[in-house]
Amino acid sequence: MKDSRLKGIIALVVVTILAFGVIYGSKILVKDETGNNNQTQEDLPGAIDVTGAEGIVSAREITDDSGTVTAYSVVAKAKGFAPPTNPVTWEVIFENDAKTIKEVKIVSHGETPGYGAAMEESSYLDQFKGIPAPIYLKGKAPVSDAATDTPNVSGGLQDGIYSARTEEADSSGFIYLLTIKVENGNITSVVFDAMNREGEYKSYLSTVGEYTMTEDGLTWKEQADALANYILENQSIEGLTVDENGKTDVVSGVSISIDDFLELTEKALVKAASGEGAEAIGTGDTGVVAAGNGEVGEIDGVSGATVTTDAILQLVNNAYEFISAYAGK
Repeated sequence: MKDSRLKGIIALVVVTILAFGVIYGSKILVKDETGNNNQTQEDLPGAIDVTGAEGIVSAREITDDSGTVTAYSVVAKAKGFAPPTNPVTWEVIFENDAKTIKEVKIVSHGETPGYGAAMEESSYLDQFKGIPAPIYLKGKAPVSDAATDTPNVSGGLQDGIYSARTEEADSSGFIYLLTIKVENGNITSVVFDAMNREGEYKSYLSTVGEYTMTEDGLTWKEQADALANYILENQSIEGLTVDENGKTDVVSGVSISIDDFLELTEKALVKAASGEGAEAIGTGDTGVVAAGNGEVGEIDGVSGATVTTDAILQLVNNAYEFISAYAGK
């Protein structure tokens, strides 16, 4: 009786040990398999050192079986409308010329559904395939020297469209945007606006009564237009004085704080004085246009999401600048 009981215990122990061994072995196999799937870009063959490269997360060479570089992959990021902790991050794959975009892939983002998140649509992403970098919004690429005369600099301003925006949203969630157009050395257009996280413009909200400051004064849009008209009439911000609260009595009917307006106008005028970041006026709607440094690509922005579009332009062009410098092309 004791012998059979002992044999039974020994058999049970052996089965338990074997079962444990099978389970442990299967875990090892699973770990090995999933470990390969979780490789980061830095772990993959052809990884490129991106230390110190602003906005570049990782990069690598893509090679064929013979070791010849056939393409480059760059993961880049830029701040969109979401908080800085959740930037717009894309993988941009370039052909081996380090210029032509083969395709783009979204890695992560925190943009608003229905607005900036619309960049996920394949119809939007597909437009990048086959276009050369750097990229610009349609109608805003620089014009080649052969297509236009030297930019007009009369009045100290160079022709073009110049934009500026605040880096952070205000306490109400609005980011302020300003664009000026310079033609023949003169400011011919000023647009001042603000946009919230949902992609709604303050000018529109104030017009339809969804953003009301006072029942009897000028709407926010009317005040923004009055400030713009001051710049058009005076061709500068000189004389537009403010008190300690950022308000002015120089422009009739304007009761809003104009600190952001002054700051952005000054930034845009500094750009216009040097021609830095100039966007061409009326270059057409073709996907590729001629520019002073060769062809460049033009894309559509994300509808209703200016800040997200700016982030995409920045990260793609940063990726191009990094990889073209690395490849020496």
